[in-house]
Amino acid sequence: MRTHLIVAIMTVALTATAHAHSFPAKAPLLKTNLVQAYPQCTSPNVATSDGRPACLSSVEVDPSCLFGSKGFGLLTATIAKTSIKVKATLRGLDPGCEGKTLMPAFMVRTTTDDCSSDHCTVADYEVTGGACTVKKGKCAVNSAIPSGYPAGAGSEMTVLTCGMKDGDRTAFTCGIMVK
Repeated sequence: MRTHLIVAIMTVALTATAHAHSFPAKAPLLKTNLVQAYPQCTSPNVATSDGRPACLSSVEVDPSCLFGSKGFGLLTATIAKTSIKVKATLRGLDPGCEGKTLMPAFMVRTTTDDCSSDHCTVADYEVTGGACTVKKGKCAVNSAIPSGYPAGAGSEMTVLTCGMKDGDRTAFTCGIMVK
């Protein structure tokens, strides 16, 4: 009888653990550099020196707005209860960017406890908000974007892509520069 009780308790404990939505204790900050955005290589026609398939003559996604020779960008996103505080700074932009409006954008996949019965994963969607206008090669934005989820909902946002959009095109994307 005692063995059956122990097996039953362990089965309930394991089942409860298997269905629990676990998430990290903290993950409030995303900080990244911005680099020029290029399209995906879908039809490779060359290879790198170590044999990786590649595409020749990749033109930027937004060739009308580029970094100048000393340009750089930084994007930070911080969670603050029910919003995402976004700061982005770009400097040394090419004259073609002058007067353009750039907007922070994130493609995210959210898993949340904010569902009717259990945690769920929401279809990928874009989060945008705030904007800056390029003036003298500079653009800076500091805004709060609603997360769309209540505080305490246990919502994890996986950032699939991030960057700065110029209209419907991503001019600058989150990345690193290998020199």
